[in-house]
Amino acid sequence: MKKILILLNICILLTSCKKEKKFENGRIYPSPPSADFKLSWFEDFDSTALDLTKWDYRANGLRRQGWNSAKSIIIDTVSKNLIIRNVIKNDTAFTGMIGTQGKFAQKYGFFECRAKIPPIIQGYWPAFWIHSATFGKTLNPVESGTEMDIMEFTQGMTDRVNHAIHWNGYGPNLQSKSWETISSSLADGGFHTYALEWTPTVIKYYIDGRIAWEIYEPISGVAQYVILSCEIGDKKLFQRTFGNDNVDFIVDYIKVYEWIGNK
Repeated sequence: MKKILILLNICILLTSCKKEKKFENGRIYPSPPSADFKLSWFEDFDSTALDLTKWDYRANGLRRQGWNSAKSIIIDTVSKNLIIRNVIKNDTAFTGMIGTQGKFAQKYGFFECRAKIPPIIQGYWPAFWIHSATFGKTLNPVESGTEMDIMEFTQGMTDRVNHAIHWNGYGPNLQSKSWETISSSLADGGFHTYALEWTPTVIKYYIDGRIAWEIYEPISGVAQYVILSCEIGDKKLFQRTFGNDNVDFIVDYIKVYEWIGNK
């Protein structure tokens, strides 16, 4: 049994190394990756407050072990960045979430975000994702859409980012696929780009221009809107590391390109 466990650990280690090597050595594509995409929506957070013609606050109130608050959504007028601030005050964890639901949605395209992830610890996670207004209405994701998580830091490790797709609602029919990209470059504390290429035949996830993961089904056939969020999954773990310090998820821009390929 001991030999078997040692062999399993070696296999896991080799698999992880292979993932990192494959990603790090991948081709760097331009943004967008081809002439099949045309800029359709852009947000660079250069206003003095959140532009409510583009965004709305999302899921305000208690969510998991934190409290979503509009006060956690801050525009830094000097750096012209969006800040989603995570902090504990009087034993309550505050964070925030915004989305373009009801204001902008698009079917197919290239969705890109440039963001700076704060120090990661188990207990909370920042994310960039797109969602369908009809998610789970039927058990056909082509008709009802999906949740596509372009970037999620969930594991408490600075060198790992998760990508996922969910469909058929959040109840007993929920279906999911996911992938973890491991890269030492992600642990530098700087800005990185996270993107999704979505066409009728393929979905590709990118980090800094490199393809991290691609899938061929299911593929949503309906318009989807953009979400930026942080969530507090474990308040005690979060507080153990950060105490009462602010922890900021910083977003420089979001660009959305329409797919204009063969239709």
